[in-house]
Amino acid sequence: MKETKELEGYKEYLFQNELAQGTISIYIRQAKRLTDYFQKMEITKGNMIAYKKYLQSFNHKASTVNLHIIASNRYLKYLGYEECLIKTERIQKKHCLENLLSLEEYRCILAYAKSSGREKYYFIMRVFAYTGIRVSELAFLTVEALERGKFIVDNKGKIREVYIPNGLVQVLKIYCEKNAIQEGVIFCGKEQKPIGRNAIYKMFLYLADMAGVKKEKAHPHNFRHLFAVTYMKYYANLTELADILGHSSLETTRIYTTTTAEERRNKLEGLDF
Repeated sequence: MKETKELEGYKEYLFQNELAQGTISIYIRQAKRLTDYFQKMEITKGNMIAYKKYLQSFNHKASTVNLHIIASNRYLKYLGYEECLIKTERIQKKHCLENLLSLEEYRCILAYAKSSGREKYYFIMRVFAYTGIRVSELAFLTVEALERGKFIVDNKGKIREVYIPNGLVQVLKIYCEKNAIQEGVIFCGKEQKPIGRNAIYKMFLYLADMAGVKKEKAHPHNFRHLFAVTYMKYYANLTELADILGHSSLETTRIYTTTTAEERRNKLEGLDF
């Protein structure tokens, strides 16, 4: 497999198809991995099945292996090897949430962030909890958006409005004034670029650990789950929640209507046979 020219052309192809920069990076990384694996080998269906077994040998989660397969298949299509596409692994659909962050745990992490001077992360957590946005969507929250009380998110080709509760608007304005943030993205990292996913993830793990909360519960996406579960408890409007979260299908949102894994276990404990 030729490397440089094909990968450069593939990157431009993905860009022209208006994929997000993060998605392009993932696809290029997996294309490079596929290229390194094959080197002088011929691309055949049999060799691709062997490549799938190679990916599985790393004991990744099925969802991770599937991500590699989807990215590899996209590259194969680009190269014209559609007959060599491989199937993803079947994953049993989750019917309940595991390791859900509770309101009490959220408040514990929040309190520690504030008391330890991690003000930026304190407010990032509040934004996640009050809006349900994804980490990648935080870059769309600007000083200008605070005046409108909402901001536009363009994620995965889907555009939606995200409303900011008035109480959150007021405290964010104070935060911006205190930190001399006069325009543009509110939460930045190095070189005044929007703060990255890794920085948020690492700090959330640290804050959870220091607050006595299981670190696996501090994943940034768990704050989105917390928002969704809390919203359903208050308003029980699945269609509205799907719209707020930017889900294309109600089936994706329906998990928030079910009990958590912990609640299910507690119910089973109550059975007397």
